[in-house]
Amino acid sequence: MLLRLPTGLHYPITVTSLLKQPGDTIEKDGALFWYTYQTTVTEGDGLGNNIEVKRRFPARFESTIDGEIVKWQIQKGDVIDEPVNVVEIDEPCAHEIQFGGLCAECGKDMTESTYNTEITDSMRAPISMAHDNLTLTVSKGEAARVEEDAKRRLLASRRLTLVVDLDQTIIHATVDPTVGEWREDKQNPNHEAVRDVRQFQLIDDGPGMRGCWYYIKLRPGLEEFLQNVAEIYELHIYTMGTRAYAQHIVDIIDPTRKLFGDRILSRDESGSLTVKDLQRLFPVDTKMVVIIDDRGDIWRWSPNLIKVSPYDFFVGIGDINSSFLPKKEDIGANKPQIEAKAPEQTNEHHVNGKTQEGAQVSALEQLVTMGGGDSPRLLQEQTDAQEETILHQVEDRPLLQKQKELEAEDNLAETNEVSSSIEETHESAKPRHHLLEDHDQELFQLQNRLEQVHSQFYDEYDKRRTLALGGRVAALGGRVAALRGEKVYSRDKDVDLKLVPDVKDIMPQIKRRILGGVVLVFSGVLPLGIDFQNADISLWAKSFGVTISSRVNARTTHLVAGRNRTAKVREATRYPNIKIVTTQWLVDALVQWRHVDEEPYLLPLHPDDRGEPLTPSELELETSMLSSADEDVTGPQWTQEDDAEDIFKSFGLDDTSPIGYDADEQAAVHDELKDFLGSDDESESDNESLLDEPSIGGKKRKRNEDTESGTDEEESGDDDGDDHDKQGSRLSQRIKRSYERNTKLREITSAPATGSDQASPDRPQTSAVEGESDSETPGTSSAPKADYPDPDDDDDELEREMLAAFEGGGYDPHAEADPAAEDG
Repeated sequence: MLLRLPTGLHYPITVTSLLKQPGDTIEKDGALFWYTYQTTVTEGDGLGNNIEVKRRFPARFESTIDGEIVKWQIQKGDVIDEPVNVVEIDEPCAHEIQFGGLCAECGKDMTESTYNTEITDSMRAPISMAHDNLTLTVSKGEAARVEEDAKRRLLASRRLTLVVDLDQTIIHATVDPTVGEWREDKQNPNHEAVRDVRQFQLIDDGPGMRGCWYYIKLRPGLEEFLQNVAEIYELHIYTMGTRAYAQHIVDIIDPTRKLFGDRILSRDESGSLTVKDLQRLFPVDTKMVVIIDDRGDIWRWSPNLIKVSPYDFFVGIGDINSSFLPKKEDIGANKPQIEAKAPEQTNEHHVNGKTQEGAQVSALEQLVTMGGGDSPRLLQEQTDAQEETILHQVEDRPLLQKQKELEAEDNLAETNEVSSSIEETHESAKPRHHLLEDHDQELFQLQNRLEQVHSQFYDEYDKRRTLALGGRVAALGGRVAALRGEKVYSRDKDVDLKLVPDVKDIMPQIKRRILGGVVLVFSGVLPLGIDFQNADISLWAKSFGVTISSRVNARTTHLVAGRNRTAKVREATRYPNIKIVTTQWLVDALVQWRHVDEEPYLLPLHPDDRGEPLTPSELELETSMLSSADEDVTGPQWTQEDDAEDIFKSFGLDDTSPIGYDADEQAAVHDELKDFLGSDDESESDNESLLDEPSIGGKKRKRNEDTESGTDEEESGDDDGDDHDKQGSRLSQRIKRSYERNTKLREITSAPATGSDQASPDRPQTSAVEGESDSETPGTSSAPKADYPDPDDDDDELEREMLAAFEGGGYDPHAEADPAAEDG
């Protein structure tokens, strides 16, 4: 181990002597070398005054570990300015595996500390890799070795790792005692649905720690699913339930422990109350890990995740272990089916962490959302919230209440059809409506998706190995050797690990082929105030290559609407290529991993919602005008939000930098702008000519006065303009030349002039054509007449006004009033 100097020394230090030689034994807190350092101290000068002087002091550096000196990295006389490695020491034990604060190999107490201790030895093994024990920790190096061994074992058996969630993924659980009563009552219409429900009791669980019965419904096809998937995946359980709860579930689904073994991680060992993290189980590498869960938000939408449709057998119960998790977003995808069977669902009593519908977010939920980890206080609050959830189910019996509501509806419908009788009343006392039905087929589709991921992973792995072993010839030679019974050796024992593909690359490739190219807009799906780009349904869809947009245009392919009669629905009807579908279309496509046909999911449109279709020319024009910079879609595009921090840093700014200019900066900007306006490629004397010839600046007012009096004095102004044209800018010269061009229209009957534009009686009326100058007559000057303002004058007037504004800082209302009066 290399021993490094701490940061708290008085640098620079000078090494004066080495106290140990290579091969010597050193104990913890033993001296390694002497050094000196210089610092400022306060001393008396003998006259009662304190003065600060620099003094050099000797000190010795002591070892923080036991072992044998291998090699020095420094020598006598070295001046060290910063922390560096000073000596290599061979430790008798590296303490890479620790259990309960003790080294698992040498038994040393890892929590010991002395005056010389900066970091305790327990930090040498900070990683917890065991599923069921937080006290067993290993070092990073040991964790890497363990995971490498696990990957070799999986590659040898051509399997991957599958992390399985429990609640609403492969099972559904409730503590409503009504389920137990329906199991015993063969006359109850729900008896057939709950006949195979399993049950167990947790003695130290429930309200008042009096024990509680849990009723577990296995997802249809679970046993066959686990058996088949276990052949190509190594199974792990990761649940937000307690360890006791998880152990009882495994006893039901895997009584022999052949599928899961002891690979069970519960919230008691998770380390967080709000999120799940693969690093808890696989801290080094997750290339071969796949997740199946009904919630993507608690995994932060990991690319390793396959999100499954939630299993809701017990209507309205939800996840009994999610009372401390963030509230699940409800997009209403499954509402039509449930409402058709049980319209009263909107008034149900929610028990998945909420006391009543519409209730305020509890303080506990806010604390847990902001916090996390294994804080004892948060664990206790989470336990209290869980007990409250269980208490509501046990006492309120939500399933029984729903059954009674359905019976009341049946009785009401029956009363409206036929008159009631005593016999019918007696029969109606017995429940007749099936509240619980089970037609779930999710696991059958999920198995196909897992097989697809596994197949593509190992196809890519085999392709890489073939290339690494020398191509087809080497691969053929290996097969021939295998047929002869000869053992084929790899040139590199680690070649397999180096060529392992990454599930985080494989799964996105598969999913993006499904809905790639789909550009959709939501309407009436997400609540107001929700960031539509970061909503759960949006993040889920974007993992399949979908582009989410906020407005309907020619690029939109689908409008996913929660209801009709919305503005976006009306707008989408104008585009013939946009399919207006329900939310269930998107959910089914994401769950089934295929682009399902839109026809059965088309939204019924109201006749008033149909807008006037766009013509092909309008569609072509809109398509050509659209660009990626104008479209607020997600993808590998540049956005101001993404690069704002880089832009700030490029200008030397941070979050605390002041916004705007100070007085000096503003003056500098004004000077720069004044220099820019006064500069010209042809001549640098424009500013001087403007400032030295005030008569030029007053030409407009003079021309206006002359026009009103009907005089011809502005001819002299034109002469001045001709003289100044040599000094004007290139732009003014070009404009003036355009006015001086001869027109081929010689004889035009002009309309009578009005106002100030009327011709003077002293001179003949001239013709005018819009956009062209007056026609010249032979023998006359080519200067523009009074009917047209001199463009050079306008150019000079603009420059004069801008210079006056920047120099004087004032505003002259006549500067704009006079040109406005001239233009009428």
